[in-house]
Amino acid sequence: MELTGLQNPQVKAAAELKQKKYRQQRGLFLAEGLRTVEEAVAYNAVESIFYTAIEDDRTRAVLEQAAAKALKLFCVAENVMKKIADTETPQGIIAVCKMQSVSLEKLFAAGKMLLVLDRVGDPGNLGTMLRTADAAGIGGVLLLKGSADIYAPKTVRASMGSLFHVPVLAGLNEQQFIAEAHKSGYELLVTCLDGADNLYQADLHGRLAFVMGNEANGVSAGLLAAADKRVYIPMKGRAESLNVAMAAGIVMFEALRRQL
Repeated sequence: MELTGLQNPQVKAAAELKQKKYRQQRGLFLAEGLRTVEEAVAYNAVESIFYTAIEDDRTRAVLEQAAAKALKLFCVAENVMKKIADTETPQGIIAVCKMQSVSLEKLFAAGKMLLVLDRVGDPGNLGTMLRTADAAGIGGVLLLKGSADIYAPKTVRASMGSLFHVPVLAGLNEQQFIAEAHKSGYELLVTCLDGADNLYQADLHGRLAFVMGNEANGVSAGLLAAADKRVYIPMKGRAESLNVAMAAGIVMFEALRRQL
């Protein structure tokens, strides 16, 4: 049976998840597009799926996997899909997913490298950094208060499914994070220019938390003061600075290169 009514309770509830307040109230978010839905189903993060016509084998396969897991499946009309979707031209499949539940203590106890985002404001940057952290084998992504919403539709799309691979924890208090990190034996590595070492000559051993700052203002004064290591990325060209997502990728992959 196809859902065609825009006022259907299931449809309205899903469409509301485009707004942050409803995501926070329900602990749910939208994952849009076939690749992202495939990852969400594989990692058991899905509550329900809305889809239009089944036009290819990949879509059929992911719906069969979802059905085998007894997930709720709703076939919907094109206008209903447009109401739920955040994009102008939806791909025809959207999942309602459950937010992660992970503790700061558990992330620190694992001892892996961490990526810490201080008031990063652009959802696209956030999603790109999450995807890059996944590729670099980072143990978790921590978002300090003031950062963009990790579960916003644009962020989820930009992460290309990596949101389901990497533990994430949002809304952290800066001072609490600093205290807990040092207590757990982590060193804070901050990217900045003042008093910083060349990244390619810096010591990248030990338990490291890579701290990336706001696009316009960089890392906060509190984090700079608490930094155990400061690094800069040497540049040869005439650009004044790098995009924060690009800078984060360079730092994480340099650390990975050292490990390999």
